Amino acid sequence: MNGSIRACAYPLGWRIAGALLFAVSRASLPAILALVVLATDPPVTPPVLVRVVVVLALLPGLAARLVARALAAEVSVDGDALVIRRRDLRLEVPCRAIARLAPWVVPLPGPGLSVWMRSGRRLRQGLQIDDPIPLLLALAEAGGLEAARPAIGHPVVVYAHARARGAPRRWHHLFGRFAGFALLPTAVLFNAHQHITYGGVLGEYYLLGLGSYVRTFAVHWLTLTIYLVLYASVWRGLAEGTALLGACVAPARAAGVRRAAEIVCQVAYYGGVPVLLLLRFLP
Repeated sequence: MNGSIRACAYPLGWRIAGALLFAVSRASLPAILALVVLATDPPVTPPVLVRVVVVLALLPGLAARLVARALAAEVSVDGDALVIRRRDLRLEVPCRAIARLAPWVVPLPGPGLSVWMRSGRRLRQGLQIDDPIPLLLALAEAGGLEAARPAIGHPVVVYAHARARGAPRRWHHLFGRFAGFALLPTAVLFNAHQHITYGGVLGEYYLLGLGSYVRTFAVHWLTLTIYLVLYASVWRGLAEGTALLGACVAPARAAGVRRAAEIVCQVAYYGGVPVLLLLRFLP
């Protein structure tokens, strides 16, 4: 095996904590969107929206990320041993001592593997790996561990492999996808607000000054950015669920199902926002 694979080496308790934090941060987004849509008396105001998103989504997500960073590790196959290196840990597990590698049935906080020993005990550190297949192939070939091959066809491993083949999402991609794209509905709704409330696009500027005008625009922009994140979370959840179901039902077509789900997700997001904006102004 050439080089090491980035992973997180989770003790069971920390994996459960990370999984719960990750699940709360992601599941809260569509729940908050439902609250925004259904709560009309009184409505969810921008300050309340920001607080709810921070408490239910942002903070749990950051906590899950901190746990993952604290337990970040490198995994490699050196000779006939599985080697796990973490800041506070170095483990060398002879391949002959490994009975099987069990993919996590629930891929939270991400896809991963549990290592079961021939003694019947499970290795204390579970390995979260974005794409477990390179490690499994390395164990099967270099380590001579044939027990690794059955795990390659596991639905969660197939799902993880198809997802890992996609383009990585960088922070600037996310900024453009949400904050950048939010400028479109912000411009339309801010313009409507200025005309309705102040009689013209620069009405607030003339009446209350530049500071008030900029603050109002910033509140609109932040609120619309959050709305887009909430809206996208619904489609992302559907896309990931479809991709996982495709890996379970038709593993050979998992990559194609993933591509189709991603296309639908993109069309629904970038095409759906203008449609929703248009519906907002229909009588």
